[in-house]
Amino acid sequence: MKRVRPAALLLLLLSLTGCFRQSIRAVDQDGAPLTDRGGEHESHTSFGLLYGLIPGKTKVDCPYGIARVDTSMPWYGIYAIGFTAGIVVPLSVSYTRIAAPEPEPAQQPAELPNGGW
Repeated sequence: MKRVRPAALLLLLLSLTGCFRQSIRAVDQDGAPLTDRGGEHESHTSFGLLYGLIPGKTKVDCPYGIARVDTSMPWYGIYAIGFTAGIVVPLSVSYTRIAAPEPEPAQQPAELPNGGW
């Protein structure tokens, strides 16, 4: 019976572990998501320090802004945290840029009555 308690406690602790995921999405003035406009998508791996208290830095060049950012811990993250005692936390970062605005169609000059005379 005494062996059951540590095993049950370990099982309980393992069941409380979860996945880290954060998502931020931008919307326009009408509330429509900006990701529907066909922006370029890019992903890379970063890392945080001290159980994620010090986040990794990401430099993104987006002339029109960012429509969506997703940050999550990859599947091997829990092993990296355990191996480094929480010093290094790997993160997967993916983002979608806002597409360039479509140019407005050129307006045709209004026709004057009587041929302009």
